[in-house]
Amino acid sequence: MPLSPSQRLASIDDLLLYRLGRLSAVAGVMVVRLCEGGYGITRREWAVIAQLHQNGSLPPSALAERMHRDRARTSRTLTALVQKKLVLRTITAHDRRSARVSLTPVGQQLYETLMPQIQAINSQILSVLQPEETALFDAALERMQGRAEALLTELSPILPKANRRQGQRGKELT
Repeated sequence: MPLSPSQRLASIDDLLLYRLGRLSAVAGVMVVRLCEGGYGITRREWAVIAQLHQNGSLPPSALAERMHRDRARTSRTLTALVQKKLVLRTITAHDRRSARVSLTPVGQQLYETLMPQIQAINSQILSVLQPEETALFDAALERMQGRAEALLTELSPILPKANRRQGQRGKELT
């Protein structure tokens, strides 16, 4: 029996992260077009709206942590959503330095309109799997997520830090 791509790992086309990235890119185009073309929001803004719907009012730092995004990028996204009147930023009375963000009624309405459309895209992609395959896929994805998080903790001290702003190259190959 021939090896599957995940067993073979012989080329970039076999690598899990590359394959997931390709799936995300193709499927993501539909969501981007729906969000940007249909509703004037970015996919990142959509993710914030969905998180706020699911979790209610949150401090921006907690939202960034929940989304696994850096605080600066989350802050810029929130500023855009406040300007679009989809998110309300409220300063807490007891500490003027802290704030909470929540959906406005217009933001809530946008979520209720857009979510079923995005769910339909996801359902159509998953429709190639039988129900038992979907359950196995979900379980495998959860295990892989846990392993990736554990591996990040294990390898983080020895992996080189990324320096994207400087555009510096890593070790020279000779």
